[in-house]
This record gives sequence, structure tokens and C-alpha cells, in this order.
Amino acid sequence: MCLGAQARAANENARRRYKYENERRERNWMQTISIYNAQKVKYQEDVDNASLGQAQAKVDQQQAMDRARGEAQLKYQELFEKLQKDSSYGKLAASGRTGQSTRRIGTLEFAKYGRDVSKIARAVQLNDIELARKSSKQIAALKGFKDQAFAKVAFQPVETPAPPQPVMQSVGAAAFMDALSIGGQIAGIYTAFSDKRLKENIKQIGKSISGLGIYTFNYIGQATKYIGTMADEVLKVKPEAVIVRNGYMAVNYDLIDINFEVA
Repeated sequence: MCLGAQARAANENARRRYKYENERRERNWMQTISIYNAQKVKYQEDVDNASLGQAQAKVDQQQAMDRARGEAQLKYQELFEKLQKDSSYGKLAASGRTGQSTRRIGTLEFAKYGRDVSKIARAVQLNDIELARKSSKQIAALKGFKDQAFAKVAFQPVETPAPPQPVMQSVGAAAFMDALSIGGQIAGIYTAFSDKRLKENIKQIGKSISGLGIYTFNYIGQATKYIGTMADEVLKVKPEAVIVRNGYMAVNYDLIDINFEVA
């Protein structure tokens, strides 16, 4: 296949590859952003449910405290009614006995009543503390759940950058190299395309008897390595060996003491 056709084929492959990479990147991005949007919807649902759970925990705590206080009020009332009904002091006082022993009985009865009331109040207080502890634990767990849910959507995914535009080969330059045939016959003279502008990976490996540098190189975009010289050096030593074609220099190797060959 000629160099011009190779360059066109390489360019077409590069364009197809670039299009494929772009389409794949766009598909991956659409999938990524769809998953992220679904995660955001799920996050909002989780936050709403967790907030309702926290509010319900507070309501449950308050209702439990109110029930405990209501039960305590009933117990207070029962104690007072029992004191009035079964009080030995009250019976003695009603019968007209008001001596020291009677007052002592009254003191003991009221002291017991006070202890029973305090016991009920202490139970209510301890119940409040336990309910508050359970409620706080439940609320903290729900907050932790919300924090974990937020971590999943805290950072919005970023679209990957587009792949770099492919570097196209110069079909014109490749076709021109075809015309010169890199090494071939032009008007019966063996020439090689030796302009530095069309070479890369240039490395000097020696010098000829005439003082021309001997180099290894490859033509831009081509893998094959050659041994030869540089046209600009030949132009200084033996200008008649340099031929100009379409603005690029070629060398007539028949007129110099260096051979052009594949490395």
C-alpha cells in the first residue's frame, strides 16, 4: 500500500476510534448521572423517613412520661384516700383523744404517707431519665443514618473529559513521499528524500570520509528505520548531489560516499 493510502487509512481509523471513545464516554456518563439522580431521590426519602422517626421518638417519649405522671397522680390520690380512711390518728381525734400518744400516731402516719409520695415521685423521675436516654439513643441512630445517606450523594460525579482530538497524518506529505519513493529512481538518478523536516528520531552513528554525517532515522509516521545522511549537510559539501522537489530536499546518493539503506 502506498504511503498516501496508508495515511488516509490511518486517519480514518483514528476518526472512528475517536468517535467510538466519545460515544462510550457519553454512554458511561448518562449511566453514571442516572444512578446518581436515583441515589438523590432515595436519599431524600431516607431523610424524610428518618426525620419522621426522630419526631415520633420525641412524641413517644412525651406520651410515656405523661402516662407515668397520670399513673402517679392516681397513686397519690389512692394514698391520700387510704390515709383518710384508715388513719388511726383521725379516728382517735374524732373520739376526742388528743394526747401526746395520739399526736405521735398522727406524726408516724403522715411520715409514712410522705415517704410513699416521695417513692412515687422518685419512680417518675427515674422513668423520665430512662425514657430520655432511649429517645436520645434512637434519635442519634437516625441522625447517623441520615449522615450515611448524605455521604452517598455529597459529591456530584464529574463528567470525564473528552478524549483528545486524533493527530491526523498529512496525506499530502505521504503522497509526496510516494512520488519521491524515499529511495528510488528520479530521471535515472538514484535519490533519497533527505530533508530533516520529514524525519524524526535522528541519531548520528558516524562520519564518512568526505565529512558527511551518517545517521539513523525514520520518516515521520513510519516505523522503518534507515541509514543515510542529511540533505542540508550534503548541500554544504556537495551541492550538486541535492535535488529540490516541491520544497523538500532529496539526495543523489550516487554522488556521495554514503549509502542509503534500511537500518
